[in-house]
Amino acid sequence: MGVFTGIEEAKSTEGGNYLRQGMYDVEVVRLSVGKTRKGIPFFAADLRILGTNNPDHRIGEVANWFVGFDKDAALGNVKAFAVAMLSSEGAVDPASITEAVMESLVDKGGEAVAGSRVKVQVTLVETKSGGTFSKHLWFPAGAQISA
Repeated sequence: MGVFTGIEEAKSTEGGNYLRQGMYDVEVVRLSVGKTRKGIPFFAADLRILGTNNPDHRIGEVANWFVGFDKDAALGNVKAFAVAMLSSEGAVDPASITEAVMESLVDKGGEAVAGSRVKVQVTLVETKSGGTFSKHLWFPAGAQISA
């Protein structure tokens, strides 16, 4: 048995560079779904930063947005992202975002929507228990937003 025994089954770790508070213009690099080590389904978007008012992120770097489906707001948050992303060519009715649409968006790592652009405003929200979470508001790429 060598040092690389079992490498065929090994999965590399990815992600972890999350968007901090601020305004961003981003481009979709990849969309994915899967399960965490604890078996919780998730949706993730890898996003290239094209512009931001947060100096902690560099233009061109890839950041991640992760949604665990153990949270009540998960489906609504993913739907808001999809509506914003698909509205770059004109307004999309949120009711048109179906399970089949979402499956097609994440197919092959989001190949069909790679390069799509959106805006996102990230704010920190305090929880009742004293912690914080980041709230993401998604907008079509051409939206005029004041920070």
